[in-house]
This record gives sequence, structure tokens and C-alpha cells, in this order.
Amino acid sequence: MAEIAMMLPDQARSFMEKNKPESYTLLDVRQEWEYEEEHLPGALLVPLSDLPDRMDELDAGKPLLVYCRTGGRSIAAASLLQGQGFTDVSNLVGGISGWSGGTAFGPMELGLVEFTGRETPEEVVLKAYAMENALQIFYTQRADWAETMERIELFMELAVFEDRHKDTLFTLYNRLTGSDIDLSAFEKLALESEGVVEGGVEIAEFLDRHPDAFDDEQGILQLSAMIEAQALDYYLRCAKAAQSEETRKVLQLLAREEKAHLKLLGKSMDMRDI
Repeated sequence: MAEIAMMLPDQARSFMEKNKPESYTLLDVRQEWEYEEEHLPGALLVPLSDLPDRMDELDAGKPLLVYCRTGGRSIAAASLLQGQGFTDVSNLVGGISGWSGGTAFGPMELGLVEFTGRETPEEVVLKAYAMENALQIFYTQRADWAETMERIELFMELAVFEDRHKDTLFTLYNRLTGSDIDLSAFEKLALESEGVVEGGVEIAEFLDRHPDAFDDEQGILQLSAMIEAQALDYYLRCAKAAQSEETRKVLQLLAREEKAHLKLLGKSMDMRDI
């Protein structure tokens, strides 16, 4: 599968000047209030939290140029679209902030988990468990640092969701392998096996690389949406490639739950005064 093209603002301007507006789709994946404050002319608004249910509104035959505030949510959206059959997808590096002459953020590929299509079902589960564990740690930390009860409850709810996913993956692993490995041994295997999270980075390391992009509560919610979209993308890709019907059903269940988490974050991003 081709890599997602990364367009710098000047490259995007040149692309838009050379092509008729009806020949491509300029896609804004921010929240509605962000769009109302400022958006690129001709942009179609489909918030990242709604994108999984609204892909049929997009023309897969047209080039897609996706943008958000800083480039994080848009790269997650671009990957999600690509995984569902959109072949010509570009991401606006730096988002509307870079376009408008604000802080220029570089490409924001989190790389939390990678699906090559060559993984065995067991490797898929191990990668997913490592990803869910990283998400749980991240949400627990955010709950500790949150300044309002509403945010504390949101991040704790998300952490609990990831814990449930870990239990589901543990059960699936034993079914796939026909073994009766205990949880501690399974967790050690998932978190310590060489190459299980190949290409992955710790979320904290990602934040260190982009310290100004997610420096407030809205930024952290946007990062969380980016993460949940990547988890959804992973499960959808794995489900499409699964050879076992049982494995496919479990991965589809996890994908539906990640989509619900994304919706929850979308609603929280709209509660700007909390």
C-alpha cells in the first residue's frame, strides 16, 4: 500500500491552484466549532469522531487532502481512509496552524502500532495488547493530571475500556493458540517480545517531540482522538485480513468499541468550557 503523501502548506497551495475544486476533496477533520472559527475555503467538514460512519460521503475516486489543527488528527484520518480503500490521500503537514503562518509542526506520525498484513493471528493479538496497554497507561496518567472532575472521569472511563480490551485479547490469544497461558506470562510475552510493536513509539516520547502541539486540555483530547483513530484503523485492517471468522468477529467488536471511544472524545472536545 502506498504511503500517505505529506504536503507542506506551499505544496498544498500549489496543488489547489493547479486543480479545479471539484476535482479533489479538501477534508477538514476538526470539530464543528473549530471549523466555524476558521477553515480553508471549500473544505468539507467531517470531524474525525464522525469519519468512520461518514466515509460513504466521500468520493474514493478523487484525491483527498486532509487537514486538522496541527496535523495529528488528519494523519490518523488519512490512514483510516487509506485502510478502507481510498488510494490517493494526502495530509497537510502542520494543519491549519502551519497554513496560517502559526507554529509549523512537522509530520506527526505516532506509529503506535503497525499492521503489515504479514502478521500471524497470534502476532496481531500481541501487538494489539501492547497497544492497549500503552493507551491504558496514557489515560491513567491523564486522569491523574486532569484539572476537572469531568476530565478525570473521561480519562478513567477510557482507561477502563482499554483494560477490558486487554482481557478480550488475552482470551482470544488462548483460543487461537489452544494453550492455557496465564495472564502474567501472556503480558510478558506481549510487552517484551522483540518486534511486537515494531515501528511503535511511546506516547510520552511523541509528546516530547511535539511539546507545543498538545499543550492544553483540548490538545490532549485531540491527541487522544488521534490515538483512538489509529487503534480503530488497526482493528479494521486486521479484521479485513483475518482468516478465522472467530478472530474477525472479535476484531470487529474491538473496532466498534474504539469507534465509540472516538465518539466520546468528539463530544468531550465540544465541551470547551469544562
